[in-house]
Amino acid sequence: MTIRTIPLGPAERQLAADQWNQLPGMRHLGARADFSDSEAVRVTIDPLQPFHRGGLGTEAVNGAVIAGLCDAVIGMVGHFQAPGRRVGTAQLNVQFLRPLHGARVTAVGRLLRSGVSLVFVAADVEDEAGRVCARGDGIVMILSDGPDDA
Repeated sequence: MTIRTIPLGPAERQLAADQWNQLPGMRHLGARADFSDSEAVRVTIDPLQPFHRGGLGTEAVNGAVIAGLCDAVIGMVGHFQAPGRRVGTAQLNVQFLRPLHGARVTAVGRLLRSGVSLVFVAADVEDEAGRVCARGDGIVMILSDGPDDA
């Protein structure tokens, strides 16, 4: 059996991206989700703004923004593995490989494996030239059967 990062058809993936892109957190960050590829979740900030910057007093993208992008794509992948159920990031690891400069950043999340209650996800954060500047991995916990269950 083939596992898919986004187990939906093209029209459903576009509808999901439209819904994610209307969320206040995505809009505030200036981020856009792209689910056009069923094998990867992508979140892009283009253009980067001054408030995204500040890594060690430079023009590099701040590590908090990079970690947030990793968390976003990891959580989105988990969401697609448990339709109609609540999910949340249980573990997040980020490795900062090089400073991220330029006008655009893209985080790419891919499903590694999914079980009954845990989803394992890898994330790459790329600069505008496609160089991987950070790598993340995370575990998403499937919390409940519905959005109102605690």
